[in-house]
Amino acid sequence: MVDRAIDDKSPDTLVVVSGEGFWTGSSTLPHLHHFSGAGPSTWGRPIDVFAPPAVDREGLRVATTPIRTLSLSVTPRRLALLGLVSTSLILLVIAVAAFPYRGRLGEAYSPLNHFISELGEISVSRLAWAFNLGIVVGGMGLGTFLLLLASRLNGPFKTPFVAVGLVAGVSGTLVGVFPMDYLSTHRIASDVFFLTGGLVAGIFSLWLLTARRPGFTRWLLVPGAEVVVVFGTFIAAYSTYHPANPDGPILNRPTGLWGVPFLEWASLLSLLLWVACVSIDLLRQRTD
Repeated sequence: MVDRAIDDKSPDTLVVVSGEGFWTGSSTLPHLHHFSGAGPSTWGRPIDVFAPPAVDREGLRVATTPIRTLSLSVTPRRLALLGLVSTSLILLVIAVAAFPYRGRLGEAYSPLNHFISELGEISVSRLAWAFNLGIVVGGMGLGTFLLLLASRLNGPFKTPFVAVGLVAGVSGTLVGVFPMDYLSTHRIASDVFFLTGGLVAGIFSLWLLTARRPGFTRWLLVPGAEVVVVFGTFIAAYSTYHPANPDGPILNRPTGLWGVPFLEWASLLSLLLWVACVSIDLLRQRTD
């Protein structure tokens, strides 16, 4: 790049130079920004920004020095890997904690009649520490994935997606920070996560349905709609759940299928499946 000793263009003149970029010119402006590109294809690329020009005693700018700035490179491939690694970690710690689990009555763990968070109950679950640690790390990963995914959205759906994605990521992480041994706090974090988890997929699906050129395949509407339906069904069922001992252990657990924890499992798995589908679709996109 060639430094220009003086810029004699008027402030409203757009200067475009092949291979260098574009800028507005004025020899009296103390700030001159040079842009090397714009749009999603430039994510993570370093850009050149001109430092304030040196000014001599007569008020004339005599030199401009470009400053090289670096930014974190987040390509579609890296974003996809973040989503796949986060979902895989959560599934892994669930399996690790479920295998040796024995409840208060000596029963083995079953997703048909046990809540997910029971795997993280320190006073009961043998590998609760592994489950809680995995949920914290995986929750942070999914929250970061959603916030970075939001940068690919546009229009009126972007802001609400950022909001619910942030809340879902934070609340999901707090589920591991405050396990069932801290039941009142845990219940708040868990409730907020399941309220916002379905909204994440719902808002993304609405954007995908209305965007002219979203960059994602429309088939993602299928797992997105599944998340909304399953989460809505679980919330409706959970609203009717009134345990006999709300601040203590579960009493009179059904031995077969119990609808409330089963739907909780279905909700989590449907959300993880949606994240995996979005990540796979990101992998097919051109990386820069």
